[in-house]
Amino acid sequence: MTKTSLVCYRTWNLTARLILAGVFIYAGILKMGSPLEFADTIASYKILPAFAINLVALGLPPFEIACGLLVLMGLHLRIGTLGMLGMLVVFMGAVIHALIWKLPIDCGCFGEHSWFGSSLWIALARDGVLLFLSAFVYVSQFEPRWVEKQTAPFISE
Repeated sequence: MTKTSLVCYRTWNLTARLILAGVFIYAGILKMGSPLEFADTIASYKILPAFAINLVALGLPPFEIACGLLVLMGLHLRIGTLGMLGMLVVFMGAVIHALIWKLPIDCGCFGEHSWFGSSLWIALARDGVLLFLSAFVYVSQFEPRWVEKQTAPFISE
């Protein structure tokens, strides 16, 4: 890997981290501000039992914020991105469930401030992009030793 491609790789990694952190922190703060509305959105998916809805509505936003902060600061990056990957798989599963059953609901991703309107297809596409970015950041955490070996200067005798 050349020096230029290494810089490009690290730039993409940082850009992906900033996007992921911003989205998850923003979403968590908006949901934390209106837990009752978020609980109603969760209930409209008709996936969770009634006793779990409030637990998820109160627990998910701080978890989103915590994962976003871990990724933003670069602390325990594997844990933060693994948490994001897990959430995104669950979110995408819930959206696919709503699409299959033709539930007339808003995704609830950003509370009442949903991006691009309330289309579940757009929410699914957005979550797919975020899933790709979080997978990229997660996998990149296993590469530094390989990158260093490839960029080490060739020593000749």
